[in-house]
Amino acid sequence: MKKYIKLTPHFLAVSLLLTGCTPTVQLETPKEGITINMNVVVDHKINVEMDKETKQVLEK
Repeated sequence: MKKYIKLTPHFLAVSLLLTGCTPTVQLETPKEGITINMNVVVDHKINVEMDKETKQVLEK
């Protein structure tokens, strides 16, 4: 024996409300490109070390 759901006015109202509130997801890309401003200061300190023989060759 199959059981059927009674179609009462409350059941119809609830089912119409639930079907009307389906969530939607929308994704849009920005019209302008993404700009990243970075204030970066780069300092380098370079040390050159030579052995004595190389230093003498370069001094000649």
